[in-house]
Amino acid sequence: MIKKILKDWNNRVGGNLNHKKQSHIFELGSMLWEQGWSSEQIGELIKNLVEQESKFKGRSKETGQIRYFKDKESMDKAIDAGTVEPIEEPDKKDDDKPEQDPTKLSGPKDFERPGTDTKKSDEPKPKVDTKVAIEKLNDTRFGVTPKIETNLKKGYIGEEDAQNLREFRTDMEKFLKNPSKEEAEKLTEKYKLSQNQSGSKLYIGIIPGNARKILGQSNALVNELGNVLNNYVPLKEKGDVQKAAQERLVTASKPSLTTVRKSDDPNVERLFSNPPYNRLKQRFHQVFGPVGDDGNLLRPSNEHSSAYFRQSVSENKALDNTIEELKQLEQQGTASPEVRKALEEHKDNMNRISNDFENMNNDERRKAVEMSYSKLARDMHNADADIARGLMKNMAEMALYDSELAGGDEVYLPSDGQFPSADKIRIDRDAEGVVEKVAGVSIKFGKNGGAYGFPGESAQYQKYHPDEDKRTYVRNRIGHKGHSLGVRDDLIQNKDKFQSMLNESGLSAVFKNTEEVRTSFSNTIEKINEIRSKIEDENGKYTKKDLVTIRKELKEANEELVSMLKEQVDVEKLEELMGKSNLREFMKGGAQAINIIAFASILNTSNGLSVLEHNHQTIDENGLKSETDKGTTNLKDWNFQSRLYDGRGGGLMCGFVGGDSPPGGEI
Repeated sequence: MIKKILKDWNNRVGGNLNHKKQSHIFELGSMLWEQGWSSEQIGELIKNLVEQESKFKGRSKETGQIRYFKDKESMDKAIDAGTVEPIEEPDKKDDDKPEQDPTKLSGPKDFERPGTDTKKSDEPKPKVDTKVAIEKLNDTRFGVTPKIETNLKKGYIGEEDAQNLREFRTDMEKFLKNPSKEEAEKLTEKYKLSQNQSGSKLYIGIIPGNARKILGQSNALVNELGNVLNNYVPLKEKGDVQKAAQERLVTASKPSLTTVRKSDDPNVERLFSNPPYNRLKQRFHQVFGPVGDDGNLLRPSNEHSSAYFRQSVSENKALDNTIEELKQLEQQGTASPEVRKALEEHKDNMNRISNDFENMNNDERRKAVEMSYSKLARDMHNADADIARGLMKNMAEMALYDSELAGGDEVYLPSDGQFPSADKIRIDRDAEGVVEKVAGVSIKFGKNGGAYGFPGESAQYQKYHPDEDKRTYVRNRIGHKGHSLGVRDDLIQNKDKFQSMLNESGLSAVFKNTEEVRTSFSNTIEKINEIRSKIEDENGKYTKKDLVTIRKELKEANEELVSMLKEQVDVEKLEELMGKSNLREFMKGGAQAINIIAFASILNTSNGLSVLEHNHQTIDENGLKSETDKGTTNLKDWNFQSRLYDGRGGGLMCGFVGGDSPPGGEI
């Protein structure tokens, strides 16, 4: 039996079996589960394999769990770093026994499983005590219901997600009162449940994005529910299934045309000679687009709509890539065939429109494209709302671009993946053909009752300000030399500049004593400069990674300003100006406050960054809805969040939500 399992395992991983590889261990767990092993038996076997591999182990100071190391040197490093403490091993009578070969399994006991070949397997499985789990599930402060209410109020989930979570609570309680493998499997399938290997998170996969972690991390609720469920289904072996599947689909569905024209093309240079794009770096002067007989970009696009539309349909392989990826996910049971069928039908529709392009007028073409995308969104939503939202986040960009091309608008698609704060360029001309406006359009996708898309960095938005000085106001993290709090130091340290920025922001009236506020910010700048000096070399140089190593100290310095803000800020007046959600962000620390002030100044001195527009697309049972709004200076129309310290950075993150949209956002 052992030889057969080893042979099957080896075949499953394609040969060259290596029990040290996490992916190979995962395949072993999946294989044994399919053969009817319980999660306890699989877990015990994998634990034995890991323990056999190393006799060096310590206890994690964070989780209290045992960690294993391949050699003493690795363990000593972890101990020196303070993340692990050594374990005192008791004397053992069998210390002199020879070590077992770690590449071999210990024996038949490792492979016991339910069946008729042992007496033990015939014994009934002991009933699991679920009393505590039920208490945690229904806890009035930390249970599922208060988590739903809190996240719904903050705009992190919509009513549809809230209703799904209410059903989850009801179904989970029913399961806990009479647990069984069959009911556990039903719950897992219905709500796409999975866990990370440590069991610190319980993912509810039908809830999109980070909200699938709504139950929290390493708390009593997650621990109790996870412990019961893992008696019947191998949630820990699955990992974050939905995240893995979504990442594959997001990668596959990302639009990517192939014909790119850059700044050496005279027509591209003429396109980027218009403000504000003439102020962008040369690397951003490139677009996707068809070429003429001279090898240059066909321009303007609305005079060559057929060629542009044909390029978009024929060159964009995202549909084909996504369809192929979905076929693989279908085999794994993590995607519905109906999603793939919807994409295949949309692909046929777009090819048909492209072939019949010259025989239709602008309105007919635009309507046909919009109807195809809307039907695609509706059909995918009906088949799998989670996957539909994930795919449409990428497809929203092409939905707007294709419909505008079909309708005869002059639009261009930037080809640089880091193009600042806009996904598409639209040019408006007067009756004489003279350019009236060049607008960058930021395209976001969300759902009714929820937050729109991913916010943009204020450091990118500022690049569109007509005043060159204001294009350097902020950076994407705190700690940088010259931008210690994320805002240019001189704008804080210079009394006149600070007052000017504060007046422009429209927020000066919320402070009781602006000079005391400025002095507090300035003192923190000096403190951050001292902290940064620890990572600078003899030439005063440092890297982003160096800044990450001192993030704890930077965070502490920033949060010391919270007490000053509480003393100096008229909270009611500030909430009136920016709303409750933004107020909370403002009061989190000095960097959050001064960055919002700086961005408000940028908005108010550029008519809400008028050269940028914001397209919002939503999906529901009726299909796809698309609206484009102009930016405003009203801070309530924006949602502010911060990423100040970690490796990604981002600084102040700004999401335009508009007056009719709920606050919130996901980072």
